[in-house]
Amino acid sequence: MPELNLLQTTVEVNGKKYKLQHPGNREWIKLKGTLFKVSNDQVSMEALLDYFFEFCVFPEQGPKLTLDTVNLIELEEVWSLVAPKFLSGNLAAGYRYPDKQSKR
Repeated sequence: MPELNLLQTTVEVNGKKYKLQHPGNREWIKLKGTLFKVSNDQVSMEALLDYFFEFCVFPEQGPKLTLDTVNLIELEEVWSLVAPKFLSGNLAAGYRYPDKQSKR
């Protein structure tokens, strides 16, 4: 049986570190089938983020995030962008928010 190569990375959001664990290719394909609305081919961000926080995001310290407990600004500016990028394999390693390199 081939060895699974599950994507893992650590991101930092406002000084808090989170380990991200990809669910694997087969699970991601199944998940995409349930997340996209057939009528207009748009992803359900609520379903995506519920899944992402439950199965893919693991804080180094403190409680797990949920849609009901995550900071609204972090939800809009970070997690709604990070989740689809990470799950599709397009998140750059070492992601940090805010980016200490850029000037706001």
